[in-house]
Amino acid sequence: MTARRVLPVLALLSPLLLAADNPAPKGDLAKFQGKWTMVVAPEHDFTVAVQIKGKAVTASGRLPNGDEFEIKGEIKLDDAAKPFKTVDWVNFTGPNGDELPANKGIYELVDADTIKIHNGGPGKERPGAFKDGDVEDSKVTFLKREKN
Repeated sequence: MTARRVLPVLALLSPLLLAADNPAPKGDLAKFQGKWTMVVAPEHDFTVAVQIKGKAVTASGRLPNGDEFEIKGEIKLDDAAKPFKTVDWVNFTGPNGDELPANKGIYELVDADTIKIHNGGPGKERPGAFKDGDVEDSKVTFLKREKN
């Protein structure tokens, strides 16, 4: 078969091959898909936009000092963990391309548009409860689904 005949066949098969490599998210990961807003520091109105597609995460926003940022990484969930389901934010790179430590947390699906999260903070231990300050200065936060 010549290259001219093979290329159209590959073009038709490529979406199927990509789908096989990237299966549709299942379980709670499927519920995390989409665009979310999270208020990190309510006293400063520090809001972060979070987009989750598959396991890929992009978080962006404006710091209280006015500087904008964007970080990218991955999300790992254990929706069978007890007593709380766990979320790990891993393989993140900062705005300058620097590698960021993993941020371990716990989560609870409140409803289809709200996820309660308590992260320990980059490089810190996972919180043991949904309680502000459980790990140093950690705070319970909420992801709110953006409406289209």
